[in-house]
Amino acid sequence: MNNSISSIDAWTDFGLTSNDVSKLDNDTIVVTKWNWDYSMSHRFQRKALELVQENPYLKILICCNHPEVLTNGRGLQKPKKGEAFHLIEFDPELVKNYNYPLHQIERGGGLTFHHPGQFIFYPVVKLNPKTLSLSLMINQIFDITSQVLKSWGIEKLNHENQLLGLWHGEKKIASMGIAINKLTTFHGMALNILNNPGMMLSLQSLNPCGLNIKTYTSVESLTNLPTDPIESFKTEFLKRIHHEWK
Repeated sequence: MNNSISSIDAWTDFGLTSNDVSKLDNDTIVVTKWNWDYSMSHRFQRKALELVQENPYLKILICCNHPEVLTNGRGLQKPKKGEAFHLIEFDPELVKNYNYPLHQIERGGGLTFHHPGQFIFYPVVKLNPKTLSLSLMINQIFDITSQVLKSWGIEKLNHENQLLGLWHGEKKIASMGIAINKLTTFHGMALNILNNPGMMLSLQSLNPCGLNIKTYTSVESLTNLPTDPIESFKTEFLKRIHHEWK
């Protein structure tokens, strides 16, 4: 492993230890951190971005979730030619009524929410127009998520909706927001695995991703969960993503 990658001591500033870092192969590093402070995780993504840009063969796959927090991206999805949908713009003044911290970040998309009941996947990888375009990456992440959830008993998941995300009928179960710097990706997907009724209730006026909060659902609402569902999902998801991205 490259010396800059193996020097875990340099990562302690991000709340990580050597127990949080593993390898799928010599070129694929997995960082797993549950309930990770959002600011620390964001700073680590920037560090990972630098490392992958210096070592383009390298992939750093971050699996995590966060304490309850709001993030706001560069702006809501815009309709393509021939599309028609209405999204509700985020009013920053409304956040003053909430106890959740808000982070303005560089990914695509509008306001979203995170909590410890999610599985979040931040792939820090170099794109290649011939082998791994952005659209292919997004489709593969959603396809693999759907495969795992299908094995848990959830059918008819769809990411062909005109609104970006993974959908079960009219309900959104996962959100996607990617940033790219020098053809290297960061940020990623948030999958709602466990219910968080308190947060969902309190966000009724904020319209994450421009949608009514009632649009969102969770894996827990759709099927019986396995033991330790977030860790279980991570294990199954990484097996499949590693097969695709070898």
